[in-house]
Amino acid sequence: TSLKLIKEVGVGAIATYLEELTDYLCERVSEKGYLLVSSRTSSEKSQIVCIQHPGEISAMKLYRILKSQNIVTAPRGDRLRLAPHMYNTFEEIDSLIEFLPMSDGR
Repeated sequence: TSLKLIKEVGVGAIATYLEELTDYLCERVSEKGYLLVSSRTSSEKSQIVCIQHPGEISAMKLYRILKSQNIVTAPRGDRLRLAPHMYNTFEEIDSLIEFLPMSDGR
């Protein structure tokens, strides 16, 4: 069923959408002051994005904050891994950004 859906939507359309979605995600987390760890060079970027809080909030704490809002991420050492997929929307990215604490802990 998953492969049928991917075929119906089209691999190229999915790739284009994911690039737009993750570019938007990276723009928004950067605007909020987070450190973008993942490369955004055109030949290296992917839908997997790793970020770090600019202050003292650990990846595990960020994970717990977002999990409490039903936002799925993954702590990876000192980084928080975000991996949107074709099912995610720009509105969901905005929601994630809303719940990420600012550098002063808000």
